[in-house]
Amino acid sequence: MVVGSIQMDVIKTAGSWAEGLQRYQEQKLKPLTEGEAPKPHYVTRHFKSREEAAVNPITQKFNDKSIESTLVDMEGASVNRTLNRAYDRQLLREQHFDVITQKPKKGHVHEVPYVQRLKPPSLITANHVGYNILSGKGLHEHHWAAPGKRPERIVTPPRKEPFLTAVNKPREFDILNNRYREHHEERQRWEMDRKREEVVDKFWEVRDFNPVSCTYYDGEKEQYYQKRVQEMLLAQGSNSIGKLPPTLAASESLMFDICTGVVKDPVRLKQKIEADRITLENRSSKIGAEERMRVHGEVTEQKAMERKIARISHNRHADIADRGFNILSNSEFDKEGHPPPAQTKARKSLWEFRHTLNADSGEAPGHQTAESKRSNTMQSRLGSGGDVGAQGSQSDRASDAASRRSMAGTKVRSGGFGFPHS
Repeated sequence: MVVGSIQMDVIKTAGSWAEGLQRYQEQKLKPLTEGEAPKPHYVTRHFKSREEAAVNPITQKFNDKSIESTLVDMEGASVNRTLNRAYDRQLLREQHFDVITQKPKKGHVHEVPYVQRLKPPSLITANHVGYNILSGKGLHEHHWAAPGKRPERIVTPPRKEPFLTAVNKPREFDILNNRYREHHEERQRWEMDRKREEVVDKFWEVRDFNPVSCTYYDGEKEQYYQKRVQEMLLAQGSNSIGKLPPTLAASESLMFDICTGVVKDPVRLKQKIEADRITLENRSSKIGAEERMRVHGEVTEQKAMERKIARISHNRHADIADRGFNILSNSEFDKEGHPPPAQTKARKSLWEFRHTLNADSGEAPGHQTAESKRSNTMQSRLGSGGDVGAQGSQSDRASDAASRRSMAGTKVRSGGFGFPHS
């Protein structure tokens, strides 16, 4: 503990008792401040007389003109505020016009001109309805005032269209005659086609590979598998390069002879040239990186907004709309207002979703060709390798790429050649 320049625990912190006493005596003899001690401030009679001379006792004003002008401005502002507040209080409790001359009190923001209102002759004839309760006629026809001073006829609001709810909404299917109200034959045909496709898909789900004969049920798929096995046998020697060190495997000396220029491995050389070309394209694409990032951000934001809306079930809005009235005011939607706007996205029905797909593909609904049906069935049976026959007219390079993609998910049956998939 230190008070000023004196340490109170000097004896406890010293190495010995004698050393502690010696330090304590040194602290007692040491002055409290270093250098010249500051002189105390004395309040003299001259200082007090200057303060008394600042105000003139006769005129009651400050001798300094700046202080006097500042005080005058402050007093004037306070007087104006006080008068305005008193005038507001007066108008709050009194009339806004002169009771003798019937003239409004001018010069204030709360001025309200007096307008004489037309009152009924007695309280007996006053009512709160828009018609005469005795004759049943409107006030524009039967009223105590003169014809020119009668109230105008209340305009009848236009009839509002009934709001469709779960009760009065028309149904798509008639349960009496078991028919759709619109496009019955077309929709019936489409439903039968879908059921037929489901039966075919379920049939081929369990009939893909025969474990007894170790062959595929589909002849085209079996033929493609045998072709792929032969290609793997021919290319199995190229896998030995992958066992070499990375520096040696990627060297150009294994692809062509640097002395004679004879190409040893044209496939790997072509891949290296393609990789160099892609590298150059990637470097040149940095010029438009800002534009791509902006477009990607907009797409991501749009996708996030769609996912946000899709997380909420549309049944929340449908329940409010199907109720048909406001639960707070108990007013029906047919007469007053509308339900709140939907913040969700309604799910399309199966019929609307089919029409959307047909519109995107450019195909008329219900007129799917036999070729497209056969192609869809073959793709469902063969998976990603069902379009091998359609690629026969393309180049060899495209055929090899399609073959590798289609065989990526193909299982090698037991008892055959166990080659690794590249």
